[in-house]
Amino acid sequence: MLPRHLPFTDGPQRLRVGTRTLAEGDWLEGGADVAAQLREKARLLRESREAVLQELPGSEGACAELLRVVEGAVGAEAPAASSPLEAAALLVAEDLCVHLPGPDGRLRLAAACVCFPSRWVLAEKMGQPVAGIHDPVPGYADAIGRPVDQLMERLPHDRLLWRLGGSILDDPALFQPRRATLSPARVPDDVWLRVERQTLRRLPESGAVVFTIRTFVDPLSCLTSSPAACADAAAWVRGLTPEMTAYKSLEGMREPLLAWLDEQALTASGPPAAG
Repeated sequence: MLPRHLPFTDGPQRLRVGTRTLAEGDWLEGGADVAAQLREKARLLRESREAVLQELPGSEGACAELLRVVEGAVGAEAPAASSPLEAAALLVAEDLCVHLPGPDGRLRLAAACVCFPSRWVLAEKMGQPVAGIHDPVPGYADAIGRPVDQLMERLPHDRLLWRLGGSILDDPALFQPRRATLSPARVPDDVWLRVERQTLRRLPESGAVVFTIRTFVDPLSCLTSSPAACADAAAWVRGLTPEMTAYKSLEGMREPLLAWLDEQALTASGPPAAG
């Protein structure tokens, strides 16, 4: 069975904002995996709290407002927790990031509960502007840095946005804060497709911009039912620059990954492109 979201349908990889409008009722996404993800969140908050929950002074009001909005969206009251942000995070599978203007007026990460990071460390991002958060991404500043800043700065509270991001990893764990070079793993048996459904919205009272991340992890073999999906994934891998290939930690896996994707795509698509 194909995963719920396929992140590689827009052609070869290139940096783009790529947001689409989202209905209020579709802001948060359910699914059969929600209960397991909430249990994992609760465990991480107990055992590794500082690694997954950070709140800077001055963010309290925005976090309290976020809790009210989340409770309204899911139609339930949050469980008892030590802070409104933690309470909101324990209601939904999404990771929650709250951005507020800093002294210079630029939006900065002021509070976040990120239990499922994809090879980045929350504590290193706190207080940073959006461009600083994405500084490790090759070409981000030149390609989309300013457009993303403008999008978030001008976002009205009645307009919600969403986009997809994808990666291919050799580890299905949801909590992956540290980068690692992927081994030449057995493809597809030891390879996983990780998809992030990301949303943006502005809270009407505090003006905070909330970024949510809903993470899905499926075995790469889930693509075998769709030669077109395999062809799209192969085109995405081929379109990565050497710098982006290194950033995605795919150097050691690229060739066996492409060989397998091409083989699956051939069942309907004919010979793959060279590369």
